[in-house]
Amino acid sequence: MEEESNSLICKLFPLGIPDDWKNSPEFHSYVQKLGSNGVEHLNKEVDHLADEKSTVLNQTRELAFSNYKTFIRTAECAREISSKFESTEHQISSLRTKLPAFGTECEQFSQVSSGIRTRRRLNTLTLTLNAQLLQLLELPQLMDSCIRAGLYEDALRLANYVKKLERRHGDIPIILSVVEDVEKSWVCLMYQLLLHLKSDLQLTKCLKVVGYLRRMQLFSEAELRLKFLQARDSFFQSILQSIPTQDANEHLSKVIELSQTHLFSIVIYLIDFSQ
Repeated sequence: MEEESNSLICKLFPLGIPDDWKNSPEFHSYVQKLGSNGVEHLNKEVDHLADEKSTVLNQTRELAFSNYKTFIRTAECAREISSKFESTEHQISSLRTKLPAFGTECEQFSQVSSGIRTRRRLNTLTLTLNAQLLQLLELPQLMDSCIRAGLYEDALRLANYVKKLERRHGDIPIILSVVEDVEKSWVCLMYQLLLHLKSDLQLTKCLKVVGYLRRMQLFSEAELRLKFLQARDSFFQSILQSIPTQDANEHLSKVIELSQTHLFSIVIYLIDFSQ
């Protein structure tokens, strides 16, 4: 049956049939139907096909005429969609071209914004700790005020506090600046205490001054003893030079009196050093 069908197809279509017909069940069914019909029916089949063709053409014309607006609108929509697809494709292509540069700019913005956030956080913290920062910056000035007012105990406490700050936060520039200023005042305090030892001091006052110098830990005990003797000797020599020399007896008497008084004080101070 299949061979007869293929033979008939070759006779009807000597040049071959389209590829889409080869696997069409309807085509093969129609060929088999033709092969089973007689000559009379085949002659009528030509007219029958012509009538069907005419009917299909008429139906197609009527369909096109009654729905031409729909066809036109469909064509316009298809054209518009195609145009929009082309535009979208162009925009996507342009976007893909700009994406690397945009990514780089985003990274740069992220870095800049991170720096801004850090500075803002520092500014906020600075504003919050404004009072404490002002107190810290005023420490050198407060140290100078204590020294000028003779409040040496307070000056020593301030200096010790600044030393603790340096040990804890020595990596902070503002702390280092405060430490440098306080160290300058520290040196001034030393000179002022040594200057006091060259003046007329009572025993208790002199012992306090020596105690302050010892707590400053700028001199060893031997150096401090030497500084003390030099200062008291300078004061003693200034007193001796102030004694009138017109009357020799009175001059000698005054020298002996002052020597007893001040040399006794010096001996008492040296006993304090030995203790």
